[in-house]
Amino acid sequence: TASKKKKSVKVKKVQDEGDEEEPVPMTVTRTPMDPVEAVEMNLAKEIKQGEKDDDHDNTNNTYNGVWYGPLAKVPDILDFDVTGGRPGAIIESEADLERKEKMMQEMEDGTRKHPKWLEDYGFLAEYEDAPYDNDDPEAIDAATLGKYDITDLNTKFDYEWDPETDPDPNLLENQIYDDVGRKNMYIKETPKDEEGIEIGYDPQYGPSNPIDERTKVGLRDSYVIDEATRDDEMVTPEFYPGDPEIGYNEEVIRYRKSLDIIETYQDEFLPEDMPVPRHVAKWYGYPEMMRYPQKNYTNNRYTKLEDLTNFDEMTPFRARQRAVELARANNAEWMPDGYSQAWHQEQRRPYEEYGTVVGTLRKGECDPELVEQIQPALKILGSCADLLSIENDGTVFRFHYHGLIKNRYGMSCWTETLIRDCGVEVTGVIFETGFRARDPAYDGGFPYYGWE
Repeated sequence: TASKKKKSVKVKKVQDEGDEEEPVPMTVTRTPMDPVEAVEMNLAKEIKQGEKDDDHDNTNNTYNGVWYGPLAKVPDILDFDVTGGRPGAIIESEADLERKEKMMQEMEDGTRKHPKWLEDYGFLAEYEDAPYDNDDPEAIDAATLGKYDITDLNTKFDYEWDPETDPDPNLLENQIYDDVGRKNMYIKETPKDEEGIEIGYDPQYGPSNPIDERTKVGLRDSYVIDEATRDDEMVTPEFYPGDPEIGYNEEVIRYRKSLDIIETYQDEFLPEDMPVPRHVAKWYGYPEMMRYPQKNYTNNRYTKLEDLTNFDEMTPFRARQRAVELARANNAEWMPDGYSQAWHQEQRRPYEEYGTVVGTLRKGECDPELVEQIQPALKILGSCADLLSIENDGTVFRFHYHGLIKNRYGMSCWTETLIRDCGVEVTGVIFETGFRARDPAYDGGFPYYGWE
């Protein structure tokens, strides 16, 4: 149990009228309630209230016998709750309430002092006695603006439409009538030249004529004088009442609107022979694509479904091995089966036909004297390279190279230097690797040579 502390509050003693004595401070001792007792009291009140309210369940917010307060109800969609759905009002401490009361009292009796910089902005009291103009025609009456609620957040702009549920407003068949109910007429065919090619069409960039299939045909009056939107009280009459010119003028207007005329204007940034239509179908746009549409991972424009490699049935090692095979430029999956193998065999055919040793791992003749003379170089190479043969009158040395392919050329140059240091004439050193063209340890872990 928390220790109880006493709180001293200074209050003013009430004086009788006419008493000129100074108010004597009094000390009133207030013993605050124990926190545990306060929780128990609030718990009892909430349980009583919960018994009356069937919709509120206080048992769901109890854990190990400790009640953690009432559950927050879901607020009504039209009820704006400044507490964010929390039960009860915003909690303020006693010190905050006393400070607020003191500030309000000082504002009412005029004893509250304001900073000097506030005088530059003026006070509301200066305008309280100012006459209010109720006859201002431009004044906005707040009562005519309606009431703002949460449903106003559902209002969408023209470009905010759902392609899955809403019809496409960009299509002409969905724009047959305009906002005031008039039927829209569009151009039936884009302008063509003498050869029947669309004006402004470029084979590389496509059409460029502003007058396209979305151009509206017919004349449109301004909303000020249009019959569907005009206000006769705001428009100066063209004729006096009863003027016989009114009927003739209406016939002229009716005939002018019946013509299939395209209203255009000239854009200063376009050529003079390229007019721009004034009335076109409204473009609402499309929602921004936040992500690409999901497709099956087997989507491949080269491989047919029946020829697709089923990696799911392979082990991880075999799947990686097969992926490395298919990643080679000469053995892509969309090529016919056996194409890469045939290419490799074609490269090997001359060696097989003529029985050459260069390009193969076949061993040839080696002069024992030269072999004995280059023993210091062979000891340095060790298991990195094995001597296969000595060709071209003892000046070309062939080795079976076991090292990394990336070091092949450098090792051959170094071996040539080692043999020359042994006092032997060298015109070339050949490092044979057979079918190995890559480093298995650094290239998928499998020495794939193109053979099945």
